Amino acid sequence: MKDKSEVVTNGRAVFYTVLWENFRQAALELGWTLALHGSMASDMDIIGVPWIEEAKPVSELIKALSACVGNTIWADSHFEKHIGKPHGRVVYTLAIFTDYYIDLSVFAPESLLV
Repeated sequence: MKDKSEVVTNGRAVFYTVLWENFRQAALELGWTLALHGSMASDMDIIGVPWIEEAKPVSELIKALSACVGNTIWADSHFEKHIGKPHGRVVYTLAIFTDYYIDLSVFAPESLLV
């Protein structure tokens, strides 16, 4: 059995995990599905895909995800858009505080993008 001093936890992953279910539910209500990728060692990488024909624009998805964070002590957050990624992917970065942030990578028709 390991000694307590040998057990290492990633506080960032725990932090991001707490947000996940609210993010997932908010996205589903708008016709989007989310998938996690990456290690969550530094940031939370999410892939967003419109899931139904009537999916709401990504601007509404961003507002809904931001509202999930806004219900916490980290309400003062903002999104930044990054374009020019491979295969038309657009990345929106949600800065929460200091160096905690979420990268939302979106693959969607131009009509749904901000």
